Amino acid sequence: MKRICGLIVICLSLAACSGVPTSGPIEQGPVVSVAGQDQFIRVIARPPVQGMSPEDLVRGFQEASASADGAYIVAREYLTGKAASIWNPGAGVSVYDNGGLAFATKGDEVQVQGSLLGSIDSTGQYTVANPGTKLDDTYSVTKVNGEWRISSLPPGLVLGPGDIDRGFRAMDLYYFTRDFGTLVPAPITIPVSGAGMATQLVRALLAGPTSWIAPSVRTGFPEGTRLALDSVPIVDGVAQVALSSEVLAADDATRKALSAQLAWTLRQVPSVGSFRITVGGQPVAVPGQGPVQSVSTWNNYNPDPAVKGAIAVSERGLVSVTAQDKLSVIGQTKPAIVSPAIDVGSTQVAGLSLDRRSLWTAKLGGNQTATKRYSGAELSRPSWDSTGGLWFVDRGKGLLLIRAGVVSAVSVIGLPPGVRDADLLSVAIARDGTRAGLLIRRGTRVEPMVARIERSGDVVRVADPIRVESVLTDAIDLSWSDSGTLAVLGATGAASLQVAYIAVGTARVGSVSVPDGAVTIATAPDMETLIGAGGSLYRSVGNTWTSVGAAVDPAYPG
Repeated sequence: MKRICGLIVICLSLAACSGVPTSGPIEQGPVVSVAGQDQFIRVIARPPVQGMSPEDLVRGFQEASASADGAYIVAREYLTGKAASIWNPGAGVSVYDNGGLAFATKGDEVQVQGSLLGSIDSTGQYTVANPGTKLDDTYSVTKVNGEWRISSLPPGLVLGPGDIDRGFRAMDLYYFTRDFGTLVPAPITIPVSGAGMATQLVRALLAGPTSWIAPSVRTGFPEGTRLALDSVPIVDGVAQVALSSEVLAADDATRKALSAQLAWTLRQVPSVGSFRITVGGQPVAVPGQGPVQSVSTWNNYNPDPAVKGAIAVSERGLVSVTAQDKLSVIGQTKPAIVSPAIDVGSTQVAGLSLDRRSLWTAKLGGNQTATKRYSGAELSRPSWDSTGGLWFVDRGKGLLLIRAGVVSAVSVIGLPPGVRDADLLSVAIARDGTRAGLLIRRGTRVEPMVARIERSGDVVRVADPIRVESVLTDAIDLSWSDSGTLAVLGATGAASLQVAYIAVGTARVGSVSVPDGAVTIATAPDMETLIGAGGSLYRSVGNTWTSVGAAVDPAYPG
């Protein structure tokens, strides 16, 4: 059956990618470009031609719907008048994998099937599909003036990885932790065409966080605040943010908070260097700021604060890992510990006994007597949160949290069917304290997932774990590289271990191979990845590794 070519790519300009190393076989589908690594590809859709079969018609529509020009004006030509009037391409996107789609015609229906990578909802929230999830859509066709046209179809769009990479961008909206202490990125995936990027971002920011992260964050914008003009024009690099009058009710602290949210959200747009907030044409006063604020301000709310260097475990005790690849002894604990974790302030260390059945804490530095905090069966490496809480897993029992010396069990609400708290293997808490990276055993697989942490007074809940990638079949350790990236030491099938760098809430996954015998990983914002393997410590240098010395169990603060 012939294939109708519905799209012509007419312009391509690619910028080099930077960031985490990416090589090897771990793949997940569309790598959605980000600001500063932009690519401009304009896709022109072809309208239907005479004599199309039902299958050709649906194929042509699928390809034409990758172009949003003119509110999908060309794609709508494949539909009957009634279908064109009610079809809502903004309802969401189903993303199929590189295997493509299969078409089958039965009478006046065309069945479209494929494997689903993920979906993007109407708010831009990207959800990774469970492995094996199928896409199965039906399109009804009818003849109009002797030519086939689609009379009914699924809502939204059905696009492939290339379509997503060309036409969408993964961006972050910024909200606050519940105590307004630090910003938290809330990723969305939005189309390039249509309203400008600054307009889309501010509009989405004012609409509030996506449903998954909403219970864990807050916004500084008063309820009901909206764009007065429904656009954010950029004049000489200054984004003009004209807001409705609700924002005038915000006190000074709240105006600072909402300014920080705007600064961090808009700094992703390359053409924006500063922004102006106005109501009714008049500037909104923000303490300590002029009428025009730089997008580089408000770094005191940085979701990725600088961290001090790493530590590791050697035969001489705890050692620091210097920039010169030297291991310097910083002290010992009595008893000795393994699998250490440093708190955010780099004042305390937690770790496990040599048999990994008890958890101890001590001051960091010098020779210290450790205090036993918990005894169990088989413990995971502990992880500190930003409030001083210490999290770990007692395998076979579940997730535990120590606060003010009190140990409490924390059930994970919303685990996948058939998975229990006893199936948890490891935990790593994001440095802002709003998300928990988890390794979960499901059947023969060990899967990385991310759950949100909800805090209300003294009550702490962990809820709604979600898949963050779709290909790993095994994982042995994990660490937060930054506020939006989870690094997982894992493998796909019988392949060798790799580090998968997963941009949580997007479709982006990069990977790099690791030294033989790798068992532990440590990452931190703007710091090299460290791997403990076979009694030796390795540091990442691009896509390669250099040996640091005889040590294991590296750890960065947080």
